[in-house]
This record gives sequence, structure tokens and C-alpha cells, in this order.
Amino acid sequence: MNTCTFVGGLPRDAELRAVGENKVCNFSLGSNVGFGDNKKTLWIECGVWGKRGEALNDNLKKGQQVVVSGELQTKEYQDKEGQTKTTLYLNVQSLAFGSAPKNGNAAPNTNDPLDDEIPF
Repeated sequence: MNTCTFVGGLPRDAELRAVGENKVCNFSLGSNVGFGDNKKTLWIECGVWGKRGEALNDNLKKGQQVVVSGELQTKEYQDKEGQTKTTLYLNVQSLAFGSAPKNGNAAPNTNDPLDDEIPF
């Protein structure tokens, strides 16, 4: 079983993209790891697929704190110089809202849209 949970903040607003006939809500998550001088930020790319992603997209704004759980994967991509890079990707199965962004715009509700049964 591959399930990971991360707590962190969004460095920018989420983006909704079409992938074939499906849609995915993509966002980055910065999660602090380590202590003291060894403290670092772990960056994880996250995706919520289908109608669930569409429902969450407008609420995932820069500064929003979230708790996400799902299947952790690695993805490879080519950078601008043609170098192959690897990033962490979380296929989100569960999401809960934490504190609101500093601009004061709270998520409209704290119920997890991922808990709703939405047929695909």
C-alpha cells in the first residue's frame, strides 16, 4: 500500500487542465521537513482528477494551508536545458483545508469535496 499524507501551503493558485477527456486540478505543496539548521521545504506536485478537481480548483489559492493524502509517485520531465529531472507527484485521494490564505479569503466550507460520491 502506498499512501502518504502531507501538510503544507500552496505557493500559487491551483490550475485546472484538460487531459484528454478528463480534467485535473494541479497544485504545488510546500511541506517543511527537518528541524533547526536542517529544516528544508519539500515540494510536492499534487493532482486531483475529475469532477472532484473541478470542485476544488476555485478554493485552492496561494497561501492556503491543506492536508493531503494519496498515492505518491515520481515523474520525470525535461528542463529548459534538456536535462532529465525527477519530481514527486501525489495523486490526491483526500484533502482537508487548514488556515486561510493571508488575504483573508477563507475556503467557502471545510467539508472535503473528495468525500462526496461523484460518478466519473
